[in-house]
Amino acid sequence: MKRFLHLPLVAALAFALSGAGCFRNPVSKIELHIPEMSNQACLDAVMAALQPLIEKDASHEPVIDAASRTVTVWFNNVELGRRNLEVAVVHAGFSVNDLPGDPAARAKLPKECFDE
Repeated sequence: MKRFLHLPLVAALAFALSGAGCFRNPVSKIELHIPEMSNQACLDAVMAALQPLIEKDASHEPVIDAASRTVTVWFNNVELGRRNLEVAVVHAGFSVNDLPGDPAARAKLPKECFDE
């Protein structure tokens, strides 16, 4: 009879160790500072580069701040790292956070993107 008293404790411990009930949020957000994002054409190029990588639902719409030249987006952190998003912007020709834009892609951008 005594050994049955430990059954609930063992069951609770097994449940806790199995990870059941644990939830890891797979969605993260990143703020991308893009100094050359000075007009709509540049913003469109940035968003075209990010579109395949970002979360696409109503609760995770990109937030664009033209004054500070930042874009905040949400992404699946199980599939991607933060750097993947930054590199996508770099390959579109724009500097982002601490990374310089790709020179070949940069040459194809509208001149207005580099006017201050």
